[in-house]
Parts: sequence; structure tokens; C-alpha cells
Amino acid sequence: MTKEAILLIGHGSKLDYNKQVLELQAENLRRQGHEDVFIGYNEKTMPLVGDKLAEMMEQGYDTVYAMPVFIASGVHITRDIPRKLGIPEGSDGGTVEMNGHKALVKYGEPLGNDPRIAEILMERIETLR
Repeated sequence: MTKEAILLIGHGSKLDYNKQVLELQAENLRRQGHEDVFIGYNEKTMPLVGDKLAEMMEQGYDTVYAMPVFIASGVHITRDIPRKLGIPEGSDGGTVEMNGHKALVKYGEPLGNDPRIAEILMERIETLR
């Protein structure tokens, strides 16, 4: 039987706000019925994404939906994070082996091309009027 989890991926920051936002989004997903939601960061904030993935695999997760919580693609999305996840650059995932454990990692797209972003922007603009 497959044991699935979601891994939210943040940039990481010296400031706590970035971490708080990802923790809030993880909690929102849990409230929607996704029990196994974890967070990893590209840099500056612990846990780092590669370390969190290895931990998840050690806990028996064999399918991981790695979702970058970034507004747009860039070097981190296309090169850095795939390397840390152990998947090929430019791919949407693959089978990864870490510390004797294997998992299928499915790598999502950043949020930026979703038309719902414009709706959120308009709501924020309205609060400024």
C-alpha cells in the first residue's frame, strides 16, 4: 500500500514570517483532510528540503508530492531544489533513493501562472482603497 505525503517547499529566510506562512498553509491543507503535510526549505531555514525528504522516506513515505510555494520559477525551482530532491532538472519528478529508502517524488509547479493569483491581488488592492 502506498504511503503518500505532501512536502511544501519554501525559500527560507532569516525572518520568521516566511516559516509562519508555510506552517499556516500546511495547517490549512491538514484541515482539508491531508494529514501528512511536511515543510522543507531551500536555504536559511530548517529543516532543509533534502533533509526533510530523507526523514519522510525513513518514516515510510513512498510517494511525495513536492510543492514549491514560490510565486515564479527561477534558479531555485529549476536547478537547486530538484538537486536537493534527487530528481532530474527540468523534470516533474522521479524515483529517489536516500539512505536505503526509495520514494516516488512528484514535483509541482510554482504558483505564479495560476489565474487565482489575480483574484487574490484584486482583493488586496481593494483593501488599499
